[in-house]
Formats: sequence, structure tokens, C-alpha cells
Amino acid sequence: MILDDLLKLRAGGSSPSVTTTEAGATSLTRDGTTGKVVIQINKMPAEGLPIIVLAAADAGTSTDKSLTVTIEASDTLASGYAQVASFTAQTFADTTVKKMVRRVATQKTYLRSVITAAGSNGTISRDYEIYIGIGEVDEG
Repeated sequence: MILDDLLKLRAGGSSPSVTTTEAGATSLTRDGTTGKVVIQINKMPAEGLPIIVLAAADAGTSTDKSLTVTIEASDTLASGYAQVASFTAQTFADTTVKKMVRRVATQKTYLRSVITAAGSNGTISRDYEIYIGIGEVDEG
């Protein structure tokens, strides 16, 4: 798996854990806490680009919470984002590291990640890293 630092949608922050819904970034400057950022792609191949989500095991106390990663695209940096991909929700019961890959095809200029929390019982805490990959195939 080839991972380029310039193609990290979310990685490298001082606090990589997600415990509540995390809105998408609106800046080309990486957030120092979460590591999230908007990536300017301009154009992509017709078959799209693979997006890789690495999710650590849940460290929370929930019995019903989940976290879902979606990828959004837009032609403008700060607004107009629409969902172009969704990954399988990770629940409190997922006790191992997960790797998920989805190919995204869009002609929009910008990509960002959004992580949505659902459920009400206890806490959920999971570290995420999200990349635009090279040479990956869909899995997970």
C-alpha cells in the first residue's frame, strides 16, 4: 500500500480519536488536532481514485454507538459539498483494526471526509486515518 503525505484526508493530528460527529474540513491547511484537511484533486481518472479508511478498534464503553465515514466532493473550497462515497459503519462491537477501500469517481475539484456518530448509549472512541490511495482495490 502506497500512502502519500500529501493525499491524507485525515491523519497526523495530535488527537486522532473520533468520539462525536466530525464535520468536514473547509481548508487546504491541515487541522493540527484532528489531522483533517481538504484535498484539491482537480480531475481524476475515469475509473476514479481509491479512498482508504483505516479504523482502530473501539476504545469506548458503548453498547449501541457507531461511526460512519463518508467522502464529499465540491467545486468550491468552503461550501457545496455532496457525498460521493460511504463506508460501512463501525460499531462498538468492532474490536479489531479495519481497512476499507472504496473507489471514488468525480470531476469535482475538492475532496474531504466527514465522520458521523449515531446511537445514544455510552461512549465511542476510535482513531481514524483516511487517505487517497494508489493502486488499491475495493475491499471491506
